[in-house]
Amino acid sequence: MKSLRKRLAAALLLTMTLAWFAAFALQHRMVTDEQTGQWDQSLRDAAVQAMTLAPDSLLERAPGAGLAVATTPEEDADQTRVQVWSLADRRLLQRTPDTPDAPFVADFKPGYATSDSGGQTWRAYALNDASGRVQVQAAKSTQALRENYVHRLTRGLIFATLMFLLLVAAALGVMRRAFKPVDRAGDMILRRQPQDQTLVPLAGMPAELRPFIDSINQLLERQRATVEREREFLANAAHELRTPLAALSAQAELVARSPDTPQRAEAVDKLRAVAIRTGRLTEQLLDQARTDTLCDSVPETLRLDQLANMIARDYEAAAQRKQQRIVLDTQPCAVMGNLDALGVLLRNLLDNALRYTPAGGHVMVSCRDRQDGGAVLKVADNGPGIAPQERQRVFDRFHRVAGSGERGSGIGLALVAQIARRHGADITLGVGLQNRGIALTVTFPSSAP
Repeated sequence: MKSLRKRLAAALLLTMTLAWFAAFALQHRMVTDEQTGQWDQSLRDAAVQAMTLAPDSLLERAPGAGLAVATTPEEDADQTRVQVWSLADRRLLQRTPDTPDAPFVADFKPGYATSDSGGQTWRAYALNDASGRVQVQAAKSTQALRENYVHRLTRGLIFATLMFLLLVAAALGVMRRAFKPVDRAGDMILRRQPQDQTLVPLAGMPAELRPFIDSINQLLERQRATVEREREFLANAAHELRTPLAALSAQAELVARSPDTPQRAEAVDKLRAVAIRTGRLTEQLLDQARTDTLCDSVPETLRLDQLANMIARDYEAAAQRKQQRIVLDTQPCAVMGNLDALGVLLRNLLDNALRYTPAGGHVMVSCRDRQDGGAVLKVADNGPGIAPQERQRVFDRFHRVAGSGERGSGIGLALVAQIARRHGADITLGVGLQNRGIALTVTFPSSAP
């Protein structure tokens, strides 16, 4: 599992490490340039000072006589070496202690130079006097330069490392503090009981977390609405089942007590009717319970005309018993959906039409493609129809049309509407055949990707 905290910490550490290396490289460059510049300036100053302090009678001295040159404490501390040379015969006139006899600048050209002398490498500066007869050469060993450079760089490196560690600690502390609202929200959600549907409070949450918490709250709202619908459904289903089950029990008891008389036969017929109605109600309740699972499955391309023809054949026997006729007017058309769910939709449409259409009536099932894509399914009958004021409520669960002469479950059309919505389809109710009855039209969206 990817951790945002670890990824952020890694990114911070990488950024700060790169910044540390960049700062180290910059410091290295600055120390090198600064030290080289300081050394060159100190060599020039030492040469000027030696030239100023040299006596005028220096050229008249015998070689090797009075070779000591006065130096300052600073020059002794940074190991500056000075030579005074006669340019005419390139004779060493004076030098500081522990200074080699060989010239630091072998070609005696004025200015800066790096050369080997006395087995060491020197950084030197040569300065001629105004007469051009005397040259002062001030030099420092490059080994001392390196030692000084390493000392300064090490000191800077230690300081930079301490600063880096402090910044890392500060960054981790800030990150830990920034993630506290996330941890708090996670703990709050983790401690919630399964039945707790209250929203996660947004107080104290940073702006970056609000969209995430809002999404969780929207999910909780939908879950709460779903649970409420299921509770309502279970309560209504229990109420609807209680009546036929009570009637079933009463009729069974009556049959058991009655002798073999016409009353017994009538009770048996009522018992059979109640059993059929209870079975149909139970079947619709089961369809209602599994609709969400069916509609959540991966949709596939289906031939709606073939499905309509198959379902219509299943109801031909029931229609013939009531002397009804099912008319098919189907054209090849395809929709995207779940086969079982659309089968439930068609069965409930046909069952509803046949139930409320009187004997000798007609029910027409038609489907066709739309010009702009998608398909249209229509089930129309020539039954008694539905009053305009009742049409908006026929899709409500457990609603029954008053005065219809039939005692339905009130689930069928609600189930049809639910399946249609889950397939992105629109369902409308209009006038049926011969300006009588009703026509239920389901308009499916295009199945093209």
